[in-house]
Amino acid sequence: MNLLGFGCVFLNRHLYIYRANFINNMLKTLSVFSLSLFINISVFSQDEKINILDHKSILNKIEHFTLLKQFDSITYYSSKIERTTYINQLYRIAKGEKLAYQEYYDFIKIVSSKINLDYLLVSNFINDQINEPSNKDDINLNYVKIKWLQTSKLRDEVTIEAASKEQDKLEKYIANFNKNDIDVRKALLYASTHQLVLYAIEKDLENGKKLSLENLIEAKSLIDKELTIAALYHLCDFLILEGKLDEYINTCEEGLAIEAILQEKSPYYVGTIIHALDAYIYKGGHDKRIQELLKLINNNENTRPLIYSLYAKYLGNLNVDEEPAISIFKEFEVTSLIAFSEKVEALGSQVLNPNDLYHLLNEISVTLQKHNYLEEALNYKTKSVNLTRKIYSDDLANSLASVKIQQAIKEKDLEIKHQNERNKLYFIIVLLIATLFLITVVAFLRSRKQSKVLEHKNSQVQKTLKEKEILIKEVHHRVKNNFQIVSSLLEMQSQGIEDKKAIEMANQGLNRIKSMALIHQKLYQNEDGLIDFKEYIQILVNELSSVYVFNKNIETNIEMDNLFFNVDTAIPLGLIVNELVTNAFKHAFEVKTKGKLNIKITKEFNESYKLTVSDNGNGVLKEININEIKSLGLRLVSRLAKQLHGKLTFKNTKNEVVVEVSFKDYQARKRIL
Repeated sequence: MNLLGFGCVFLNRHLYIYRANFINNMLKTLSVFSLSLFINISVFSQDEKINILDHKSILNKIEHFTLLKQFDSITYYSSKIERTTYINQLYRIAKGEKLAYQEYYDFIKIVSSKINLDYLLVSNFINDQINEPSNKDDINLNYVKIKWLQTSKLRDEVTIEAASKEQDKLEKYIANFNKNDIDVRKALLYASTHQLVLYAIEKDLENGKKLSLENLIEAKSLIDKELTIAALYHLCDFLILEGKLDEYINTCEEGLAIEAILQEKSPYYVGTIIHALDAYIYKGGHDKRIQELLKLINNNENTRPLIYSLYAKYLGNLNVDEEPAISIFKEFEVTSLIAFSEKVEALGSQVLNPNDLYHLLNEISVTLQKHNYLEEALNYKTKSVNLTRKIYSDDLANSLASVKIQQAIKEKDLEIKHQNERNKLYFIIVLLIATLFLITVVAFLRSRKQSKVLEHKNSQVQKTLKEKEILIKEVHHRVKNNFQIVSSLLEMQSQGIEDKKAIEMANQGLNRIKSMALIHQKLYQNEDGLIDFKEYIQILVNELSSVYVFNKNIETNIEMDNLFFNVDTAIPLGLIVNELVTNAFKHAFEVKTKGKLNIKITKEFNESYKLTVSDNGNGVLKEININEIKSLGLRLVSRLAKQLHGKLTFKNTKNEVVVEVSFKDYQARKRIL
């Protein structure tokens, strides 16, 4: 199952932002430069229309003017509605008063949730108005949350570069305090979310999941519900990469369960619901839960547009004549799938950014295709494709158009009041464009220079890796030589021994050393650090047969696929084969001069393997109790099997003795640990 099929809104959004056009962001800044004068011109020309604005629209305007520090405009509009505590707070900001960091955070959190607001306004306000706390004894967690939210929104809506700049400021601030302090530990968790997002964009599953789980443990130990929700939310991004759909859904539900007991929802509330919705729709069969989650999002006008694409995807899994689909049509005040598609396209076009609008059009196309509206599906697919081609050029054109409109208003006002200022204004515009062009050229040249530096670094890395490979091969070569030295010493030592049992024990030790030396010889000869185990067993059996069965006719059959193991598996497995084959040669064919020895390794289920060594020799007189084995060789086999996360078993019949050893390779054992 490919979980990437049901998509991750969060990850797609970041990937889009990462490709955002540098010129577009500069032009947005230019647009903000001209906005202030336009607002002063337009405020009092709208007097006869103000009566039809509802409370929410006026509040949005006051918040917007607060970001621009337009005191007169705030005064004018605030007289049209009731002066609440929040309005008074905005009034104080506009007057230039300094607020508590908690009040600043509440304001930033509210305006950051507006989907139609250019977040550069908010970011500039934070940098201009909210200074780093001067108290260096105790960390200010509200200031940390302000910078954390700023970094998150810049990453989502502007560029990763802009976000990283603010992230550096946040990390430098946190570094001034004791890491063991509880609030500092919480601050570090907030700051770490930026790296988690970068891991998700890079699809770095190993580091991303590790950091997410560490954050989850830390948040729970601090008994901080908001940070626990954050850790669960980011963990979902890596469960997608692993393809664990059920665990992904359970993680989302765990986060929503914590949200349910919070008086005020966390910044991850909407994102967690969208994650869960996307997964449930993809999985199917959870209509009741899907409708509950859709209702939670749909009740908020700021978040409703974010799930238009999920409504479309959900309809793709429904029969349009049944109740769930009819209920959705009724909610959108339409009577058919075609009408629904047209309406959500119109609604989405007004508020969604180009990337989210592309996903909406694409989901509409897929749903229409599922319901056999092939011509309409093709039309929406064409629209989505055209939109992706136009995203950057349209963004740039819209920014240019916005700048021209603002400039025209400004020029008209200046023409009435200060005719002589027009030439100066033209000069400023030309200078800005020239500066923008110069910045673009510098950025391009810097990018080329960085590319060359990266190429050089890559070549150095490749050279270093090659040197390390040579060193590793040299280590295996020296280990093999040391084993050979030990082997020679044992041979020389055993020449003076007359006791047969002592000689036998020395020979057994010698064979074990040779089996390990052979492993390192193969590692030295191979480039990939893996051992062809069939080839290894063939060489090992040939050496053992030359020692024990030189005057007998023993047929040896080795049966296995092309199996390759690393040194952590090959050495214990090689010792096991050495012991079992030696035991067979010594005891199974002690009387017989002809016989058959079979060695087989097969791949089992659940990442396990099974080694089978059987012979048609003398057999054993009784069943063997593994726990009562006295033979050093068999006890060694039993312990090595446990080392490989396996077990040793015996099967004894009249015709043959079968020894089986189950085991797991290194990667499987590592996952268990």
